Amino acid sequence: MFKKILFPKTGSIIIFLLALTWMTQAGAETVPEVQALPIKLHASNVLPKEILSGPDYKIKETVQNDGFVNIYELDTTYGPVTVESTALLMIRLNEIKALQRMEQLKKTQVFKDALKETAKGPLRTAKGLVTAPVKTVTGTVTGIGRWFSDVGRAVVSSDPHQEGAVKTAIGYAAAKRKFAYEFGVDPYSSFKPLEEELNDIAWTATGGGLTVKVAFAAIKDTPGTVVQTTGTAAGMKKLVRDKSPAELDKINKKKLKAMGVSDNLLEKFLKNPHYNPQEKTFLVSALDSMKGVRGHDVFIRQASLAKEESVARFMRLRAEMMANYKANVSPVSRIVDLNGVAVLQKKDGKIIGMFPLDYVAWTSVLMKKESVTSASIKRLYGNIDKELWITGKFGPVARNELQSRGWKVEGGR
Repeated sequence: MFKKILFPKTGSIIIFLLALTWMTQAGAETVPEVQALPIKLHASNVLPKEILSGPDYKIKETVQNDGFVNIYELDTTYGPVTVESTALLMIRLNEIKALQRMEQLKKTQVFKDALKETAKGPLRTAKGLVTAPVKTVTGTVTGIGRWFSDVGRAVVSSDPHQEGAVKTAIGYAAAKRKFAYEFGVDPYSSFKPLEEELNDIAWTATGGGLTVKVAFAAIKDTPGTVVQTTGTAAGMKKLVRDKSPAELDKINKKKLKAMGVSDNLLEKFLKNPHYNPQEKTFLVSALDSMKGVRGHDVFIRQASLAKEESVARFMRLRAEMMANYKANVSPVSRIVDLNGVAVLQKKDGKIIGMFPLDYVAWTSVLMKKESVTSASIKRLYGNIDKELWITGKFGPVARNELQSRGWKVEGGR
């Protein structure tokens, strides 16, 4: 009996080996479990060391991620701040740096003199008319993550960023834009501390006769902004400085019409309250730079559906990524719609998806989105190449799973 166990018949050996092979293959083909959310990351591992802290802020070490975007918690001189996405973090750090310079300006004699003149002038009773609050976006669940689960619905509302008659007449709005430009920040930023300081400076400049040139001469030896927020051309930033929101809308409308976007669609986009004038102008400028590419209306249709400020910024960054790809990587033929997501398509049919994401993990949302997207690509275009580009990193499981499904993946930092 012992010999039979050690030396089974040839047929038994074959059956045994086949069974062993089947079990090995079955184990190898087991689909990895999706990652549970939120994912915990470390700030020191995902950010450059030099920006982890500064005179007026410190980024907490624990970073949450929803499978696409990082959520940062900051302790600042201005109170706790929650920041959704690395892209917005860079903007907030830039704004905190600008706040330091604003505080330095307010300590100078030229500012104090202008403040005295403001108190004496005829505009002293109008300040309440030009300092309306702007809602600050906070939270622990990212709007971008929700966008991947549900592309959303249309939003039509009045534009809260349009300058009123009083602001325009007294020169306050123009002064605010000019000072914002010199400080290197968005004049329409929703960051409350920045908004309040910028309002005070613009008010004093308007009522006290303080010019940008005189103000910055008084703080010329102080360091400027150290974090670049975007690669947008300086010309567009000057345009935002020099033009009112209404004037920018006229310029953007003209560009969109030239791209073939219908009147109804461009109005829907331009009236979406989640895009401030700068974000709209940068987005339209990026699309406008993609000469010879068809399907601009596809992107604008999807951009017009943004339901949150974070998603509006996300769409602007996507437009800039697409423009950069066309300008510096490879020619593209058109922008196409894949289940509510605008992607690039080359002349050979290859699909290029571009997203400003921080860390992509293999989650149930990504697994479902990939399945639907790949099925759509195959149905519409057959077995063609497909690429996925992000600004951040792919987690190892996500990278392997996407590559096994035919995607070429390209990450940033």
